[in-house]
Amino acid sequence: MFLSEIAKLLGVAFTGSDPVITGVSTVEEAASTDITFLSNPHYTEKAKATKAGAIIVKQKLDINIPQIVVDNPSIAFAKVVRAVCPVKTHNPGISELAYKDPSADISATATVYPYAYVGKNARIEGGCVLYPGCFIGDDAIIREGTILYPNVAVYDKCEVGKNCIIHAGVVIGSDGFGFAWDGKQHLKIPQVGKVIIGDDVEIGSNCCIDRAALTSTRIGSDVKMDNLVQIGHNVTIGDHTIIVSQVGIAGSAHVGKHVILAGQAGVAGHITIGDGCVVGGKAGVAEDIEPGKVVSGYPTMDHKLWLRAQNAFKKLPDLLKRIRDIERRLEKIEKD
Repeated sequence: MFLSEIAKLLGVAFTGSDPVITGVSTVEEAASTDITFLSNPHYTEKAKATKAGAIIVKQKLDINIPQIVVDNPSIAFAKVVRAVCPVKTHNPGISELAYKDPSADISATATVYPYAYVGKNARIEGGCVLYPGCFIGDDAIIREGTILYPNVAVYDKCEVGKNCIIHAGVVIGSDGFGFAWDGKQHLKIPQVGKVIIGDDVEIGSNCCIDRAALTSTRIGSDVKMDNLVQIGHNVTIGDHTIIVSQVGIAGSAHVGKHVILAGQAGVAGHITIGDGCVVGGKAGVAEDIEPGKVVSGYPTMDHKLWLRAQNAFKKLPDLLKRIRDIERRLEKIEKD
């Protein structure tokens, strides 16, 4: 695409020449036919040295390459990537090497690759893609436009919304961790609920979402989940929430809308995290958090207080040394 076409796509003007753009890249690695972007001022000096053919910025830079100035370079660049990099296309149909139960309903516009399995009364709607090794259990529903990458398992009765992206190795609807001690052994509590996932959800590789014991584990729309996340049974997650890698959420926890759970955060069961909260990396959430709070640490506390505590923690060895010195001096005074 010519740069002028890209600018038109974004609805803005551009400065400089009008080169042909054939790819996208970072400011460090971009070639003369690539377009790049600068969203973090920390990389301004690297951006000034870029070899890119054009750059998307928030404020015009003093460099001699074409520039597109927008309010949000990250969003603009995402749109450009979609335009410049072609999306993989699929040939609708069911492979002869896939298994489809006679009672399953698969749209004529869906694509089912070899070695996928679709169980009894399952429904696969239009535009869906099931890559090799996918398992769709009995009575499960995969709604319009959703893509399941290799080896995704959607257990019986679970539902996945429209235009979702489910990456390789995800398990949706495995049994919740429910057991009762009868005095001799752990008795399994049957997990007879299901998982319901909203629209426009993206789930990273090897995540596990447990089915509810009796009702539903619910993931709201536009939730974005990184790799290696564990969601326990009966959990509810509100719309537009971000869950970063290795987060674990225990059973019956409620996570509100627009929440951010940073990497390796842990959430105890039966608690509520209010709308708009931010939970720092490695934090341990053991009690309810009011809406809009930013917390860190284990146990969690206000993020600014946690920063102060961490600063004090680094000083503990020196403080201990000073305390021992004071104790020795006091002992000496008492003896005198």
